[in-house]
Formats: sequence, C-alpha cells, structure tokens
Amino acid sequence: MKQLGRILRRVIDGLTYLTGWTAALCLVAAAIIVTEAVVVRKVLGISTIWQIEASVFLLIFVVFAGAPFVQKNEHHLNVDLVIIHLSPRIREIMLIIVSIISCLMAAVLAWYAWPMWWEAVVGNQHTESLWGPPLWIPYLFLPLGMTLLFLQYLVYIHDKIVNLKKGAITEEAERFELKEINIPKTQKDK
Repeated sequence: MKQLGRILRRVIDGLTYLTGWTAALCLVAAAIIVTEAVVVRKVLGISTIWQIEASVFLLIFVVFAGAPFVQKNEHHLNVDLVIIHLSPRIREIMLIIVSIISCLMAAVLAWYAWPMWWEAVVGNQHTESLWGPPLWIPYLFLPLGMTLLFLQYLVYIHDKIVNLKKGAITEEAERFELKEINIPKTQKDK
C-alpha cells in the first residue's frame, strides 16, 4: 500500500511540475503574442485576428494549470496576520483545516467543470471570432487545473498530518512579508 502511495505521489508531482513549467512557458508565449499583435497593428497597420484569443487562452492555462505548482511549492498568497501569533501546534491544525476547505473547493470546481468541458467536445463548440478555435481547449484548463490542485492538496494535507503526528512542527511561523525593501522616509515622517 505504501508503494502505491509513493507511485501516486510521483505521478501527481510529475503532472504538477509538467503543468507548472508549461504554465510558465505559456506566460512567456502570451507576452510575445501580445507584443507581436501590437507591433503588427500599430507599426504595419495590419488587423490581427488570432492574437487576443490565443493570449487569453494561454493566460487561462497559466492561472488554472499553474495553481497546483504554486501549491506544491507553497508560494501561494498567505494572509498570516493571525496565524503567526498562534502556537505551533494550533497553527499546523489551522493550516490543515484551511487546506481541507481549499481542497473541497477545488474538488467542487473540478466536478462541475469536467461536464462543461465534455459538452464543448461533444457539441464541437467554437468561439464566435473569425479565428474560431474550438472551445474545448480553454474549457479543459479549469477541470485539469482544479483536479491537479485537489490532488496536490491531498498530498499536502497528508504530509501536514503525518508531521503533526510525528511532532515535526516548525517552532517559528514563516512570515511572508517584504523584509528586504527599504522605503525612504519623507520629511514629514522624520
């Protein structure tokens, strides 16, 4: 059973890294496409057809398929105003509770998004633009990303619970604030 768990973890992590790095490349591609569209339209005076839709599709992929990668590396936004003042054990329990809620939200989104994607595939739906790409492509990004996010949260919750049982808790809460920025004081502040 433990061997199966390790294999599943590797598969989840592999898919997470694949979609995460693909999302990073999609972000670069979207920037290049938007820049090309501006140059073609403003400099050459040629109307563009596909650039806006393609860049929007890529950014949708970045948001939804990049989310599991962000969760895996714990780089998501945190509001740590209250949690940094809790005892280490209570802090870990709170992180588990919040992760369970987030996991359930990802599961619900994935559950309702897969039929939406399938309907676009079966119905051969396309956008109404001149370019007219199939809608199943951007519709795939939400259920794919939320399914992977759900799985990544399961791994995270499992690890947190195991560490809590072992007593392997970090004593000091990691603060996610901007520490390295020096803001010069104005004359009024002095």
